[in-house]
Amino acid sequence: DLYDTGARLRPPEGEALERAGRAALAQTDAALGRFADFMSEGGLLDLPIRDGKAGGGFCTSFPDYGVPYVFANVNGTTHDVNVLIHELGHAFQCYESREQPLADYLWPTYDGAEIDSMGLEFLVRPHLESFFGTEAERYRRRHLASTIMMIPYGCAVDHFQHLVYARPDATPAERNGMWKSLEALYLPWRVSGDISPIERGAFWQQQRHIYTFPFYYIDYILAMSGALQFWMASLDDSADAIARYIALCKRGGERPFQTLVRSAGLRSPFDGGVFAMIAERAGTALLA
Repeated sequence: DLYDTGARLRPPEGEALERAGRAALAQTDAALGRFADFMSEGGLLDLPIRDGKAGGGFCTSFPDYGVPYVFANVNGTTHDVNVLIHELGHAFQCYESREQPLADYLWPTYDGAEIDSMGLEFLVRPHLESFFGTEAERYRRRHLASTIMMIPYGCAVDHFQHLVYARPDATPAERNGMWKSLEALYLPWRVSGDISPIERGAFWQQQRHIYTFPFYYIDYILAMSGALQFWMASLDDSADAIARYIALCKRGGERPFQTLVRSAGLRSPFDGGVFAMIAERAGTALLA
């Protein structure tokens, strides 16, 4: 059973969450630790929920000052850890590539940028006790399982958008029917039970990217292949994997996606057998 049905995991809250993040990055690599300290001590992390604050989470930057900035809304769930590490991955890449000669090179394209964020999520995995103590292994298993299960979901979201844009005259019921057919193709294990909107195929409407960032979602899946390869590499040689990750971050967006991927010693997601290789390694880890 890949689903964790145990008691709720509770990460630290408030300033303790930042301290846990700093500790995890410092234990992963000295340069990452110094960067986490820089972000925290510089007031470059806006994490708590407060009245009137916009929703969501993201990383942006102030190029004139050479600093990134992380915005989030933590709420006392394990998602806080995902968001903090993920956005720090974006921030670290931005900071490392701040000396790139062209403004357009400060950030990679979305597919490349998400390797930097999700790659850090996987590289810090051995050091999550600062967040969860003796329960850290539960989080690691949950994180890996949810990442693997996101791959078919992300493909369904992308496929759905292709169908929708090809049929701009489709009715709401027809769009729901498209999603239902894709759930059956990509996510056949899903059971909606008696939840009426999901049963009629309206689940796609919860995915805000479909409305606000058309065709962005597949970038997560392409990048996920790189992040998971960093995880696999770290199991064999952690220091080498981290060194290659940092070197990739320094390159920013100076090269196209596949060139960046291969420059880090990773295989392109468009190479045959990459996802099968990842699934086999992840399956072995999860079923151990």
